[in-house]
Amino acid sequence: MSPVTPGTRVDPRHSGNAQLVVVQPPFGPPLRPGERPPAIAHDPAAARTAVLSLSSVAAIRREDAPSPLEHPGSPADRAELDVVHAAVWGSTLRISDPALVEDGVLSSALEDEFRAWYKRCPDARIFAVCERDFGAAYVKILVAVPGAPELSVEGFDELDTAGDWRATLRAVGLDPELLGNEGEFGDEAFLDYDRLLHALTGGALSVHTDEERRESAFVVERTEEGEQEIRGVWLS
Repeated sequence: MSPVTPGTRVDPRHSGNAQLVVVQPPFGPPLRPGERPPAIAHDPAAARTAVLSLSSVAAIRREDAPSPLEHPGSPADRAELDVVHAAVWGSTLRISDPALVEDGVLSSALEDEFRAWYKRCPDARIFAVCERDFGAAYVKILVAVPGAPELSVEGFDELDTAGDWRATLRAVGLDPELLGNEGEFGDEAFLDYDRLLHALTGGALSVHTDEERRESAFVVERTEEGEQEIRGVWLS
């Protein structure tokens, strides 16, 4: 496979990100919508170990000092496609990796990683989120919570939901009726997925303007599988 130079640009009309969250037991009290998660110290060594376990990563070339948590950006060139962000706060792991972004048609990198973590940690709560816009907006959400059927949301203009988000909320100790189906999360047609994921992940995917939590950035060397995913989704 011929190399792609680091300065090779991603089409500026293309954007996206993919995130993976793993919450290990014992689980803390559930986080209600609107509640802010506690600022728990970040563990860079554990984050490094998690990044090296990804199927898209062969090695770490550089590790930057931890910095305040941010929303994942969209890569502008080939070099930025090799930057993986990861944070470990107590029992919670959050990873953002451009190589896990799916196209909604052929690629399955995020789902494959989600299933690998589920096999590795069957008692954990595992979440995978992909947002992609290459002229058409695509969303994919996967949720595995012990005690509830798997929840998945996927689609372009219209999102198809498989599973029962109310059962998922109950499994983590949140009562949908007490929260108010319409008031907090909306009905089935207008489900607020950001607020739902905030509650389910304990705020791991939420970022605040005065964020106290920190994360690490890693410049990685890709596996053949990771390189193929990057080229197929971002550079084809």
